[in-house]
Amino acid sequence: MEREWRFIDQKGREIWLRPARPEDAEGILSSIASVARERSFILTENVGRTVEEEAKYIANLDTQHNLLLVALHEDKVIGGLGASQAGGGKYPKLQHVLEIGLHLVKDYREAGIGSQMLAYAIEWAKEKGFGKLTAQIFTTNRRSIHLFEKHGFQEEGRRKRQYRIGSEYIDEVMMGLLL
Repeated sequence: MEREWRFIDQKGREIWLRPARPEDAEGILSSIASVARERSFILTENVGRTVEEEAKYIANLDTQHNLLLVALHEDKVIGGLGASQAGGGKYPKLQHVLEIGLHLVKDYREAGIGSQMLAYAIEWAKEKGFGKLTAQIFTTNRRSIHLFEKHGFQEEGRRKRQYRIGSEYIDEVMMGLLL
């Protein structure tokens, strides 16, 4: 599945979902940095790649086993979803598992975009023959936990005090969906 999805979000904006292209590199890094500054939604605090490195990563991505999806509004990257084969595909015991993470910049949340992105990833995973999807989410990110639950993911466990943000310790929820 390499197709594009277009839809109108709950705030009346036309949104476009499609697999990332090398020319999306700068927008992807910018959107991740925007969410990372908030510190309570994603693990990444520093992307650590240049635009050139990100473009090269996208160009060389094994798209049979990994998905890098972008959400665009008016040709601007507003979010992304990364779905990577567990263990980098190196371990036969994990090759059926796809690990998912997603992000949306603040002004585009609560409009159904994350739900569309996750639905796209689930359909893609089924078409590629994966048997399980997983996600690790901060307990402080209730919106994301609810989104994954809405799509059938179930809590499989918690890692207590897994992260420290400032002086506060945050638990991690491990979620899974069997396909």
